[in-house]
Amino acid sequence: MYELKTVSLKSSARVASFLGVVVYVIFAIISLATGTTAFGTGAVSLVIGIVLFGIIGAVLGAILGWAYNFSAKHWGGFHLDFRLLEDAEPAEKPEAPAPAEKTNT
Repeated sequence: MYELKTVSLKSSARVASFLGVVVYVIFAIISLATGTTAFGTGAVSLVIGIVLFGIIGAVLGAILGWAYNFSAKHWGGFHLDFRLLEDAEPAEKPEAPAPAEKTNT
């Protein structure tokens, strides 16, 4: 059993920023297809939205990373149980050694 003690603030900000941009792009495609945009027309709306959601995602990611680190320090982090998965089919099966010949001496 392993315990996740800390989360990198830079890493959590980067991941949250990326996810925010991906979600925004999905909604932007839908809104452009329907003709309703939040920040003006077409490309302007897309660029402003991507920048805003990237910044907001980074800030929220850093805040959530800090909150996790704070709570993990005081009350313990996530408990993770890892196990090694065996290959379903090995690439090459090892050959069995040839049986040794017995000699009676």
